[in-house]
Amino acid sequence: MNPHRPARPPTPSPSTTRRLGLRVLGATAFAACSFVPATAAAQAAYPNKPIRIIVPFPAGTSPDAIARLWSEKLAKSIGQAVIVENKPGAATIIGAQLVATAPADGYTLLYTAQNTMSINPYVYKTLPYKTDDLIPVHHVCAVPLVLITAAGSRVKSLADLMQAAKTEPGKLNFASYGIGQGTHVTMVHLLNNAGASMTHVPYKDGGILDVMSGVIDVSFEASTTALPQIKGGKIRALAVSSAKRLEALPDVPTIAETIPGFTADSWHGVLAPHGTPADIVAKIAAESQKIVDSPDFRAKLRDFALTPLGGTPGNFRKFIADESSVWAKVVKDNDIKVE
Repeated sequence: MNPHRPARPPTPSPSTTRRLGLRVLGATAFAACSFVPATAAAQAAYPNKPIRIIVPFPAGTSPDAIARLWSEKLAKSIGQAVIVENKPGAATIIGAQLVATAPADGYTLLYTAQNTMSINPYVYKTLPYKTDDLIPVHHVCAVPLVLITAAGSRVKSLADLMQAAKTEPGKLNFASYGIGQGTHVTMVHLLNNAGASMTHVPYKDGGILDVMSGVIDVSFEASTTALPQIKGGKIRALAVSSAKRLEALPDVPTIAETIPGFTADSWHGVLAPHGTPADIVAKIAAESQKIVDSPDFRAKLRDFALTPLGGTPGNFRKFIADESSVWAKVVKDNDIKVE
């Protein structure tokens, strides 16, 4: 034997090989079994880091104000920071696109209003997101729209307004937040139902100051914005878009009292990126329902003349589908487009 050549290890017997193989398989199976509970535990731990809430409106607006109230309560409930980020612009498109392309892990959510899902897809020729890119999670509240005019206007009621708009088509004008915005499409819907015609004047800020001064005859304004001006005597409320009269404006009739069946509230809701796990969607929806059911949150909504809603993700999805069919027809029938 060559003393400088290392000894060759003995060849293991077949029985030894089988024993080694079984040990390897056993170790692999143990590792796999250990991994499954760890993964499940990680999912069950959601959320384990801060959540971003994207609000596609400027700070201080109604969706921003309610989103911040909602986020504060959510943070306390889940024990994690909830950070609100304002991403306004382009009829909520900028913020919606950001969330639609975010990781579908429940850590980036969208708190938005009607235009995002129910109007934009029909008004814009192209959008950087599809409605299927966003999952309805929870329907937080309804936003009644108030039909307003100057305090000293000769128009005293919705019936007066529609009669004048029929008698002299196009002579009266109305303001909105822009072509294809909810306040524009809602007024067109109203005029279609009444067989009347008015001239549209779009504003970036909705034109409420020009309505106050009488430069613009009427406009639709969210209840949150309109209420302080009505209480201050600066504008007159002609009607509200909700099915029932508002608690905050009990003397203001609904549009349906003049045009039966007409309702046109906007809304606030929470959405998530497509592909977000169902258990995470369900958890967010459940936490949001607790918030909407809480007496102090409901009181805050009433202070803003908003109507608490709620329900399941499925309820919210059906609601959006149902109202989208209404707005799609209004947009098509009136050739409302934004390039």
